[in-house]
Amino acid sequence: MGETAAALAQWRSTRRSSRIPEELWSQATELAERYGIAQVAVALKLDYKSLKHRLTARNAAENARSAAASSSFVELDLGLPLTPPVCVLVLTDRAGRALRIELPQAASSHLAEVACSLWQVQACSR
Repeated sequence: MGETAAALAQWRSTRRSSRIPEELWSQATELAERYGIAQVAVALKLDYKSLKHRLTARNAAENARSAAASSSFVELDLGLPLTPPVCVLVLTDRAGRALRIELPQAASSHLAEVACSLWQVQACSR
């Protein structure tokens, strides 16, 4: 913290109504992250709210970068499926009873016929 305090003192002695350089703010936010905003603001004679705002903005930017890096899409090519693809038919009535039928891909063209015949049988059995 001493080096940053000395750099700020040097800058303050030579400044001409200008803003604190970003490099010094960056050093101050690193220190605030380690030692706390209040302690660093007092030691470096900085405005508490300005230091807090910069630290919050810095942390938000770092979180956004790490979230973007961790949420990248990775496509895995697993080759051909181990089992042949199937067509799944799930029929549910109003009472919540369900019937699940798995048909081979070749039988999917007859799916509508199978569904109609199953519903007709159920209607007739009542």
